[in-house]
Amino acid sequence: MKKNERLDVVTDREYKVVKANEIIQKAKFDLGLLEQKTFCYAVSKIKPNDAINTEYVFSINEYCDACGINRNDGRTIENVKSVLKKLRDKSFYMLDEKGNYVLIGWLSKVRVDPKSGKIGIIFDDDMQKYLIGLYKNYTQYSLLCVLPMTSSYSIRLYELLKSYSGFNYKDFDIDDLKIRLGAHYDNFKDFRRRVLEVSTKEINLYTDIEISWQPIKKGRKVVKVQFDIKKREGWNYCSNMYRSNYKLDNKENPY
Repeated sequence: MKKNERLDVVTDREYKVVKANEIIQKAKFDLGLLEQKTFCYAVSKIKPNDAINTEYVFSINEYCDACGINRNDGRTIENVKSVLKKLRDKSFYMLDEKGNYVLIGWLSKVRVDPKSGKIGIIFDDDMQKYLIGLYKNYTQYSLLCVLPMTSSYSIRLYELLKSYSGFNYKDFDIDDLKIRLGAHYDNFKDFRRRVLEVSTKEINLYTDIEISWQPIKKGRKVVKVQFDIKKREGWNYCSNMYRSNYKLDNKENPY
C-alpha cells in the first residue's frame, strides 16, 4: 500500500489523539517515525472516561495498515513485535512538580496474539496521567494528521506547535528545540534542510495548522527559531487529495 493511499480513511468518524500539554511541551525524547505513529495510534484508542490500567486491544491488520507496516512480506508478526518492543523498552526523564526527575516509559505491557489477530497494550503507569481522564490543558488532533508523515521530526514538531496554536507564534532556543525533536545536527544548515524545511512542508500539507518560521540571530549565530502558527478553519481529514484502501474499526471514539 502506497504511503499517500493510507490517509483518507473510509470511516464514519475520526480517531483523535489527546495528550496533556505538559507531556507535549516538557518531554524530551527520541523516538523513530514508526514508534511515534504506533504510540499515536494506541493513544487514539483512549476514551475520556477510561479507567487507569485499561488494556487497549486492536487489530494487527488495521494497525499495520494505519502505520505503514508491510503485511505481505511474511514477517508481519515479527515486525509488529519488534516495533512494540522498541517502544516498550524506551523511556525518558521528566521533572515533576516537586523538582524530581521521574523516569517515564511509553508502555508497560504488550500482548500480540497471532491467533486472534489482536494486539493488547497497557500504557506505562506514569504515562497514563498524561493521557487518561483529561478535561483541561490538553491538545487534541486527528490521527490522520500524522499518518502520512515521512519524518519523525514532523510529528514531534507538529504536536509541539499544535499545543501552542492559541498563541499564533512561538519561539524556541535552538539547542532546546534540537533536543525536543531528537535532531542531533550541530550545523544549522543541516538542521534547517533536514528538519525545519521537511517538517514545515509536511505540517502544511497534511495537518490542521499552517506554519512558517524564521531564524533569530545573535551576531552571525542562530540562537532561536520563531514559528508563526495559523489554524486552518474548516480543515477536513477527508480531503480528496488522498484516498485509502483500509478501514479503521467502527468503535465510537467520543472525543
